[in-house]
Amino acid sequence: MSFSVEEILQFTGGRLVNGDALGASVSTIKVSKPTTLAGSTSSNITFFFSREYEQELLRASPGIMITGQAFVKPMEAARLPLWSATAIIACDDPYYAMALLSEKFAALVSTVAHVRTNEETEIHPSAVIHSSATIGRGTKIGANCVIEEGARIGAGSVLYPGCYVGPKVEMGEHCVLFPNVTLYEWTQIGDRIRIHANTVIGADGFGYAPKRSNGAVIGHQKIYHLGKVVIGNDVEIGANSCVDRSTMGETRIGNQAKLDNKVHIGHNAEVGDGAVICGGVCLAGRTRVGKFAYIGGMTGISNQVSVGDGATVGAMSLLSKDVPPKGAVLGNPQRDHKEHFKVHAMLNRMCADRESKRKTKE
Repeated sequence: MSFSVEEILQFTGGRLVNGDALGASVSTIKVSKPTTLAGSTSSNITFFFSREYEQELLRASPGIMITGQAFVKPMEAARLPLWSATAIIACDDPYYAMALLSEKFAALVSTVAHVRTNEETEIHPSAVIHSSATIGRGTKIGANCVIEEGARIGAGSVLYPGCYVGPKVEMGEHCVLFPNVTLYEWTQIGDRIRIHANTVIGADGFGYAPKRSNGAVIGHQKIYHLGKVVIGNDVEIGANSCVDRSTMGETRIGNQAKLDNKVHIGHNAEVGDGAVICGGVCLAGRTRVGKFAYIGGMTGISNQVSVGDGATVGAMSLLSKDVPPKGAVLGNPQRDHKEHFKVHAMLNRMCADRESKRKTKE
């Protein structure tokens, strides 16, 4: 299958900027696969929204290219060969247009989109499903999956081999669990959730009460976690991640939140709608990440710290105090992002002065 120029224009809301140069040939252009600029051919669609790749324009001959309005006049003035051979579509936000089109092309390849188009339910013979579980229409349940008592799987969902769905788990429609995902008991996830391989949702939080004798710690009493994990709609969680159940109450992840690989969400934590949490981030218990906040990779957030709505936390930071809404912090210890760079500039000057004095003494 392929898409025409007219269809791409409809998908992106963009504008064909070189229609006069193409003439009637624009109607014959069809693209079936996105690719990089270099080495592209007439059956490809490509994207150009950074000057970092402008040298590749000389070797590009795609059928369609998506770009930003700021690049249109320079390309026309440069008399590039693709101006008269490629349908060039300008979009207000070409990066967002690329994201939209990736979904359209993925839908053509079920192994990429991992969505169900078949209304018939498919259950592998090796799957073990409790008689009280509810399986929605059009689901696909792979080899060696286990679905426990009272669990509910929504229509059109896909469970790849080795998934475990615990007692009384509630899963919405059109979800995808990649291989070996584990959902502990009582977990609730919404519609259109994607959870990647080896991720665990609903394991006990890390909680122990010290056992003392004569004032000395002689052991640890496990705190059994009696709460659950609740995940909203349109959430994606990367591979090898963990979301712990609450001690009591709920650990919550809001609608449209996006979690990268190897992310840990501690017990009773709350991740707001649309928040983005990059790889290797660890949230301790009872932390809160606000709506559409951004947490850079390898960041640690201490117990009960709150990151405000729309805030940004730089990579490899350690947060021990709250971040205000729309704030920007980074570092260890955390500082306002402007203060962080001022401190480093000051340290650099101090080191340079010290080296200068050393050389003078010599």
